[in-house]
Amino acid sequence: MVKSPGAVEAYLKRAVCLLPPHIRQNVRAELHANLYQTMLDARTGGLVEADAWAASLCQQGSVWWLALNLARVHTLGLGLRVFLVGLALGGAAYAVRAEVHTVPTAQEARP
Repeated sequence: MVKSPGAVEAYLKRAVCLLPPHIRQNVRAELHANLYQTMLDARTGGLVEADAWAASLCQQGSVWWLALNLARVHTLGLGLRVFLVGLALGGAAYAVRAEVHTVPTAQEARP
């Protein structure tokens, strides 16, 4: 991995801060590769390395917007599963409670 400036390292750290720990490293590596390729493209356009890194970060956009979108992509499945399990358990609890309160009562016939 090519050493990148401190601003890029800080950007990468903030971009993956909302992700679950088990996928952070892979997403960080992919994001770094994307930034590095953008930097190389800027270098072939005539920029010096420091300016090329700055252009790469500028082209990538807001780090917090990126972090939120990465979190949405990588945790939506988990959130949806938790919601569905909660919905199923809530429905089961409602059904059990409804059975307890709807026990038929005996009625007496009056003359």
